Amino acid sequence: MSLLTSLRAHATALGTLEPAVRDDAPDAVHQMRVAARTLRANLRTFADVLPGTRRRAALIGELGWLGDALGPAREAEVLSAQVLALLERTPPEYVLGPVRQRVQAVFELERESALGLVGDALDSPRYRRLLKDLDAYVASVKPDTDADLSRLHRRVRTRMRAALPMPHGADRDIAMHEARKAARKARYAAEALGRPAKPIKVLQDVLGEEHDRVVTSCALSDLAAGAYQAGENAFTYGVLLGLVRCDSRDFDRRIDAAWRKAKPSLRAGRCRG
Repeated sequence: MSLLTSLRAHATALGTLEPAVRDDAPDAVHQMRVAARTLRANLRTFADVLPGTRRRAALIGELGWLGDALGPAREAEVLSAQVLALLERTPPEYVLGPVRQRVQAVFELERESALGLVGDALDSPRYRRLLKDLDAYVASVKPDTDADLSRLHRRVRTRMRAALPMPHGADRDIAMHEARKAARKARYAAEALGRPAKPIKVLQDVLGEEHDRVVTSCALSDLAAGAYQAGENAFTYGVLLGLVRCDSRDFDRRIDAAWRKAKPSLRAGRCRG
């Protein structure tokens, strides 16, 4: 795959996925968001070899707008699945009160509201203009456009080396999330150039799973507060939070393993898989 092929594929996906997103088909919102984020990341990454600085900057801004519009719906979907999966692992005697009903009601309401924002975005002239401008821009990209990935790899190394020695806590969570974003950007770029990116993808996935647990912990605290205010027993939310923290204990081992495998390719300035 070339950069031009990648840009074309993801630009086409934005329009192709629209009916499925409107119908709330499984994974459609996620796939459209990935397409928007991949395009945005690569338009930034390959700035030195892509044409039209102002046009490219405008597209980056509009793709960010679309990604932000899709984000809350995707987050509600992920959080609901995460919490319900934790409930499946919880012994029935520890489930006190209408926990499942509350979880489903809260996230269904959040998702309906978020999907309304998605619909508004897709109905807007701004979205139509984005598709049109994106198609025109991609048509102006030269077929042999290429770039080096060493700068992106240095950023991953720098952020991982900063995050790993930090004590567990909020600051480390933020640092790991920044490392994850750097890994994701490096992966998107490698895939756009047709270069294997498996080690970086594994690193990104492990960092992503831990980030999901951090966000799930916050969601559980909010659910517990809502249950308490409604006069319900909040005990089960504490049990679920305990499960999340138990799962996180394995994170250090898994991130060390993923980091060891990713480092050689990052040092070499290219991804091998």
